[in-house]
Amino acid sequence: MVEKIFMTPQPSHNVEEKALRVRRGRVDSVDLYEIKENELEILEHGEPSSVYLNFSIFLLSIAITSVLALCTATFKNDLTKYSFLFVCILGFIIGLFLLILWYKGRKSVKSIIRKIRERIPPDYDFDKEEIQSGNQIEISLAPSPPKE
Repeated sequence: MVEKIFMTPQPSHNVEEKALRVRRGRVDSVDLYEIKENELEILEHGEPSSVYLNFSIFLLSIAITSVLALCTATFKNDLTKYSFLFVCILGFIIGLFLLILWYKGRKSVKSIIRKIRERIPPDYDFDKEEIQSGNQIEISLAPSPPKE
């Protein structure tokens, strides 16, 4: 059911303004979830491990580029060769370390959202006639299908 509400604007200097039209479609229920302050902060900042993944990709790509440069180039100066070798080794070590940190912490936002959603039990759709007649009702743990 759609409800039409007309709101009159505050008096202003512009005479050509029209009334604001608000259309509202009613719903039969609304689920409100309460969350804690630390959960809100984690959701606000996003997944903290995504920065680890970004830096890991950056360092691993630099390390692979250094390996390719070491394999294909000839170096006249040993310092340049050792610089590429140093960047290669350091890029692989730190890149793999950050990749492992990302993999271990990648599920934090999903798990918090799942925990928040589990605070409200699933909505079961019972027939009123079955409840009033006292018939046995078989309850499944699956939530009821959405109403159309």
